[in-house]
Order: sequence, then C-alpha cells, then structure tokens
Amino acid sequence: MSFDELQLPEEVRESVEEAWPLFVDFLKKKDARITQARKIVLTQVFMRHDHFCADDLAAELSSGMNHVSRGTVYRTLALMEEAGLVRVIRDTDVHAHYEHTFNHPDHEHMICDKCGQFIEFSDDKITALIDEACKRKQFTERNHRIVVFGTCKDCAKKEQSEVA
Repeated sequence: MSFDELQLPEEVRESVEEAWPLFVDFLKKKDARITQARKIVLTQVFMRHDHFCADDLAAELSSGMNHVSRGTVYRTLALMEEAGLVRVIRDTDVHAHYEHTFNHPDHEHMICDKCGQFIEFSDDKITALIDEACKRKQFTERNHRIVVFGTCKDCAKKEQSEVA
C-alpha cells in the first residue's frame, strides 16, 4: 500500500499537515525518533474513520512501498495516544480499539455486547456534569472516556424475534 500525500483526500491531507508538526514537537520533547514510518502510521490513522485495532492497522501497513513494522505501528499508536492524537477504547474483551481525535468533536461510546458495534454519542449535559465535578474537586481534566456497554437496537430486535 502506497500513499502520495498529494493524492490524499483534502480533509486527510489538511489534518496530517496540521497534526504532523505537533506530533514532531511532542516526539522531540520525548527525545523520540522522528521517522517517515511514524508519519506513514499517522497518515494511515487519519485516513480511517472507524474504531480500529492495532493489528488491523499493522496488517494494512505490512507490505508495499510504505511498509511499516508491527512494532513501529504499536509504538507509534502509543505515542499518538500520549500526544492526544488518538484515543483508546476497550471493549468487554479488553481489546483496544483506536480512533483519531484530532479536529474531531468530543464524544462518548456505546458498545453492543452481542455484535461489537460502536455507537458514538455526545451530550452537553454529560460534559457539563464532568466540568462541574472537576471544578468542585479542583481537578484539572486532561481527558475523559465514557463507554456504555449493552445491546444495540438491531440485536435487541433479533433477540425478540428469536423469543417469539
């Protein structure tokens, strides 16, 4: 798999152009190497608009002109999480799923126990409650994660039809 930055969708190219210098600054502060492989990982992450596993990303980057090793993918994702460019959501099996958060509005997740579907939602009331709790406890929030586990409407319908 090869990518030419000029061939990227405009939204992805702009996000990479904006995020890469921030990531480079972060890597410099960590005294970490700045490599083309890390830029390839960042770009591939920004091309995704789903909740993906590191193994899936590593498989995508395992061959072709822009080959990146599995270890580099995992290390780069960890650094990107620390830099605030991606976040990790764990399902009930404790599998780590990633999503990029750069230039994306805050949101929370519901995960179906039956089919594994991720459902994103946002609610100003929840955000206000978290802000108020932080203020009350004099706590400075870095980020937060809310994950609700249960059954999606499609699986609930399927269960109902099996019972009937």
